[in-house]
Amino acid sequence: MISSGKFKFNAMKDSESEVLTTVAQIQAVIKALEKDKDEDKAARRAEKLSELLDKVSGLDGDSDKNREASAELQNCAVNLWNIAVAKRAGGHLGSGLNARVRHLACQLAFKANPLEGSEVVLRRRVMMASKTGRAWLDCGNPSMADNSLSLASECLEKLTKSVLLAVADGKLSEDDKEKQKTEIEKDMFKVFCYQAESAVAQEQHDVAMRLAQRCKEMLARLPKETTFLAMLCYNFGVETYQKQKYEEAVAWLRESFELGKGSGQPATSSKNQARTLRLLASGYLEWDSKQHWQKALNAVGLANSEHSHPAGLHLKVHILLVSDTVEDSRLVAAVTDCLHHPELTVELALNTIKLLVEHKRTQLALDGVKQLAQKFQASPELGKVHLLHLRILLDNRQLQGAKALVEDCITGHNTTQPLDTTTRKRFHLLLWEQAAQAYEANDHEEALRWYDYSRNLFSSNDRQDNNMAKLERNRSACYLHLKQYDKALEAARQAETCDPTSPHTQYALFKIALLQGNSDAAIEAIERMGNADEKGEEDSTVEGLVCLAAQLAFEESNRDVAIRALERLVKHSHNIQQVLTAIRCLTRLRLTFSAASEGQRSGNDIILSYLEKAHSKLQELKGTKEDGVVNEATWFMKIAWNLGLKCGDDSNMMHQFFDMCFKFSSLCPEDMANLVRKKTCALMAAAACLQSARNASDPDEKMKMLKKAILHVDTCRETCREISNSKITDTDCSGDSTPVLLCLYEFEAKAQLGEPDLALLVDRVMGMPQADAKTLETMAALAQESPAALPTISVKALKEAIKRHLQTPNTDFTKCSKAFHSLIQLVLNKGSNSDPSSKEEAWGYYKEAMDIIDNKSQGCYPEMEILWLMTKAWNCGIHLLSAGHYVDAEHWCGMSMKLLKHLSSLRTHYDTQMTAVYGEVLAKIEAQKVRSNKEE
Repeated sequence: MISSGKFKFNAMKDSESEVLTTVAQIQAVIKALEKDKDEDKAARRAEKLSELLDKVSGLDGDSDKNREASAELQNCAVNLWNIAVAKRAGGHLGSGLNARVRHLACQLAFKANPLEGSEVVLRRRVMMASKTGRAWLDCGNPSMADNSLSLASECLEKLTKSVLLAVADGKLSEDDKEKQKTEIEKDMFKVFCYQAESAVAQEQHDVAMRLAQRCKEMLARLPKETTFLAMLCYNFGVETYQKQKYEEAVAWLRESFELGKGSGQPATSSKNQARTLRLLASGYLEWDSKQHWQKALNAVGLANSEHSHPAGLHLKVHILLVSDTVEDSRLVAAVTDCLHHPELTVELALNTIKLLVEHKRTQLALDGVKQLAQKFQASPELGKVHLLHLRILLDNRQLQGAKALVEDCITGHNTTQPLDTTTRKRFHLLLWEQAAQAYEANDHEEALRWYDYSRNLFSSNDRQDNNMAKLERNRSACYLHLKQYDKALEAARQAETCDPTSPHTQYALFKIALLQGNSDAAIEAIERMGNADEKGEEDSTVEGLVCLAAQLAFEESNRDVAIRALERLVKHSHNIQQVLTAIRCLTRLRLTFSAASEGQRSGNDIILSYLEKAHSKLQELKGTKEDGVVNEATWFMKIAWNLGLKCGDDSNMMHQFFDMCFKFSSLCPEDMANLVRKKTCALMAAAACLQSARNASDPDEKMKMLKKAILHVDTCRETCREISNSKITDTDCSGDSTPVLLCLYEFEAKAQLGEPDLALLVDRVMGMPQADAKTLETMAALAQESPAALPTISVKALKEAIKRHLQTPNTDFTKCSKAFHSLIQLVLNKGSNSDPSSKEEAWGYYKEAMDIIDNKSQGCYPEMEILWLMTKAWNCGIHLLSAGHYVDAEHWCGMSMKLLKHLSSLRTHYDTQMTAVYGEVLAKIEAQKVRSNKEE
């Protein structure tokens, strides 16, 4: 890149031969650059030149080779400069590259080391540096311009010293001295102006103002430059005004105005002075309208006295409106002056009226616009005046005046003063806006009147215009509200003539037929509406109208029209999106009316068929990579979910809805929320299948539902794995009960199917810390049912259930006792009542129960369960006693007696009898021992 600092000689000294070689390379690049027509190639040459210039140094010496190299560099500088000028003139250099090439030429000129005090070289350097600065300014790089202009200023100072030295040495006459000083001052003036422009561009306004003052001081010797300096200050004022730097803008514009006065005779024309003053007034107004209001008014007053112009009179009106204390007469006079100016244009006149409206001077605005109507009555732009007049009347609710004006405009348009197309469109917009307001206020006669005004502005050539069709539809809607059905139909037919393919027109015809009770005509209209997409109408428009039509049919208690129309769309339409929209409408309608007219089951069957059709269409839509699949699938998924929840008494229907919900969710993005939703749907479907299997009377149907339940369990497990493997969330799923429920559902299904791997499922549940004792008790109960009948698995499950009961912080001994009850009951049923070995397993569980009652339950073990244990143990002992197994009988009866001690209110009922019998048992055991000893 070109250095932004002053050109400096490189401190490193190259050999003289290397310098000459570099100079030769520079000459070659310049020759190549001269031939380049392509700006990109020229830019690359400029970059190469910049690199070569950095290598040039050591030309301060006085050797022949150095002088030769210096002379060559001077020639290169001149050649490169001329090339830049020629290419810029020929349009081969952009402003940026032009500045860069001139900058390189300037560098070359300053790299050379001519004889000190060479006036020709210094003047060339001034010219090159100042014009390079100008080029940088033109391409918007003021910082680079500063560097070049600083060099020009330094050269001018050297030239000045050179002139003074020549005068002192007697080499210049007084006339030559003044001539050369004037030329130097002209160049200095130009450099100062450029530097001021650069300072303004960098928002260094104080610096710019000081430079402008220096230029101003030079005007005594350069009076012809006054006009230029005044224009420059004006341009600075415009630039700062546009940047909303109003204080600075005011300063520059005041300076421009003062300079424009000149000394003796004006330096600027009255017209330009007035322009400056108008902008100065605007600057005061924007800077601080309250503080500088009087200055703004003075400035615009002076502008109007310098040169009367409509813009100045308009600005005066604006300034007067800003103040709340201005007399009305003063404002009226200013408005009159503005509106009666012979050079006033329609646009400026209308802007003046708008100002009055903006500042709530409505009456003055109305009077003014009437004056304009007279002033421009022969102008082709008269319609714009009438348009603004109408807007003011409507905004102030002067409706009678507005109607009279519209009628006059219609008459003029259709006779001698036709409105141009743009103005006529704006009239239509105003009239339709007024009609819409009346329509929303339910004043349909008034709305119809405004629409009729708009209709009268249409020519015979506009009869096929889409806006004409829309107008006729609006008129039809008004007639419909007024219950004038024949006129409504006539307007709708006219709209159909203007735009026969419009679905909006068909909807209007449908609405009329529906309200007249003509169902066949209503269905025909809605079918034509559905075909509108084939003729280029947007699908969304048709879909929305179909839904509206169906809704209207139901509001009119004509349900058959709505449902038949929508179902025909679903069946025949090739537009998938249209079909989906129709299904959505049908679903809503069925949900609303199914309970009233048909059984809940029948209504759900129909809705289910809609959901299946929607899923099929969504799969097609997904294959086409069209947008909207996710939104549609989400809507149907919610419907399926809600219906599934409502089918609590119908497990089969619940299963189908949750299965559909899962299918729809599979069409949605696999984010965490959707994965969880899929998991829940599969889980609910599995549960519903199991319930259907429990309710099924047909064995085949039962088997079918059990197998479906297992499939849903597998699907749910797969979804759980996706959730577990997903990196979408770091949520801890260790407490999720879903895996437990899945095992339980699978266990029940496989138990009913008689499959052999139930023990593995129990083991899996036992390995789940979140599985509670209730789950294991349920599995134990299921294992006992036919066709499974696997008591071993039941025992295993119950033992784990008891273990988990006891591991809880606050053990529920009621639930724990029931598990012991089931376990002991299960094992006591094994073997014979008189076989002691068949009771050993039960004896172990009794001991565990006894330990809990003695040491852990703290009196919380249910008394009825203790009574049951006691009774079972006593009966076992009595049976064994009868069979002659006295020792075993004593164990069981002794266990029963221990349990007796833990009874409270019930103990008195059993204590006496059991103690007596237990004594007999002990006596028999003792007698048995005596006999055994005698026999020995």
